[in-house]
Amino acid sequence: MMDDQERREALAREERRIRRQRLCILLSMVGLCSAVGAVIVWMESPRAFGSGGWLTWLIIGLGLLAMIVGALLAQRFLPNDDTMKLTIGSYRDRVQRQRAHSMAIIPASGAYLTFLSVKAGWGLASGTAGGTDYLSVGLGPIVAGLMLLMVAGLDNRRDKRMKRLLDDELTLSFRHRALATALGVAVVGMVGVFALGLWRPAAAVAALPALLYLTGTAAVLRYYLLDREADRG
Repeated sequence: MMDDQERREALAREERRIRRQRLCILLSMVGLCSAVGAVIVWMESPRAFGSGGWLTWLIIGLGLLAMIVGALLAQRFLPNDDTMKLTIGSYRDRVQRQRAHSMAIIPASGAYLTFLSVKAGWGLASGTAGGTDYLSVGLGPIVAGLMLLMVAGLDNRRDKRMKRLLDDELTLSFRHRALATALGVAVVGMVGVFALGLWRPAAAVAALPALLYLTGTAAVLRYYLLDREADRG
């Protein structure tokens, strides 16, 4: 058991950790929004940042760098021993709930990126690709891969503290059921894409990012609904 002095010191360290983690997450989100915004503006108006496009690539590069640096720094401020000592039971429930909510938000935020990926896939498959299609075509699979990695719990495998908080019997059951739902969607979708490819191959290529997005979305929404059902008892 901690005495009052030790508890106050642990609370102070925990508050500093949370503030620093939030700043790192904010840096990462600002970088991501800057990079995506620059790509969107460039696609709508190629001359918006100058005829050479160097300013666009500079903004994209700096945005991606900020996103990566913020994500790496945030790893240093994950829950630690002070967190476990202070609020182990309630904190575990809160972390699991916040993770389910964060996964449920990704489909909404990734829908437009998937649309860009489908549009780029159609251009590449039909021979009418633009300059940004080679960059945009990978956005949809990245979003889908992120959703599936989060559902499977493989997005942060090295952090043992978070693994103890997230890997209990109930959440493992949620993962298995969510991934089984995603597998069913993928199988049905592949049959549809195959039939579409027999009619128009370019359309089948363009539909693959959408299928990956639907697969990932099915997994995260199934996980989220199971988590909500467990909260309601």
